[in-house]
Amino acid sequence: MAKEYTKVIDGIVSIKSALDWAYQLIVKGLSGGAVEIAIRRYEEGRSSPQNAKQWAMYTDIAEQLQWHGNTLSKDDWKILLTNEWRPQSIVPSISGSGFCVLNASTSKASKKDMADLIEIVYAFGSNMGVKWSEQSLAAYESYREAQQ
Repeated sequence: MAKEYTKVIDGIVSIKSALDWAYQLIVKGLSGGAVEIAIRRYEEGRSSPQNAKQWAMYTDIAEQLQWHGNTLSKDDWKILLTNEWRPQSIVPSISGSGFCVLNASTSKASKKDMADLIEIVYAFGSNMGVKWSEQSLAAYESYREAQQ
């Protein structure tokens, strides 16, 4: 995949510098062939407080719950709960010896998407009787302040 460059234009004042920046990249890129320009509405990515919040919650769940008799790691819980947010697919492995789960990634999720996922995790944990830790509660405070 070709390298992608992005620049956020958040007002009229930033248009000229963004166009100058794009012009320089286009001129440089043309030496390797045609280039493509895409313009889309900017959607802010997940925040650090949201990321901290989700991992604190997965840790609490992993320390307190089993899933169908299995102890899962916080990474496993992330995959399981992310499936509720963005359903995953199961495909045959390349060797044919089993199956591979194609899971959704949260690394490029928007703030709104992460807020939705956090609500799913919170609802699940609360319904299962998870006692949220100090770390999880502190991450929630930081997360809540960042949302205001």
